[in-house]
Amino acid sequence: MLVLIANLTVAEGKGNNVIESFKAVVPKIRQDPGTIAYNILQGNDNPDKITVLERYENEEALKYHGQTEHFKAWQESLRGKGLFSGRPELLMYEEVV
Repeated sequence: MLVLIANLTVAEGKGNNVIESFKAVVPKIRQDPGTIAYNILQGNDNPDKITVLERYENEEALKYHGQTEHFKAWQESLRGKGLFSGRPELLMYEEVV
């Protein structure tokens, strides 16, 4: 099982806006073939600290996710809104136990 942790670089004060943007797309992502889990985490002490925890059956499922129309549309809807101040930190793991 493939696990991807994406630590987003959210612009100051924009965390709740980012969370709102996820609300429409996450249910669709969770229905993608090979997606086991797709969870959005927000820091208790800092609402601008957002992590996406993703679990997939395999690398093909992750690749499929990145090519879906709903994910691409979500990404496009965020362009130019100033919600992010940098690129996300992506950490890839293989679940072993």
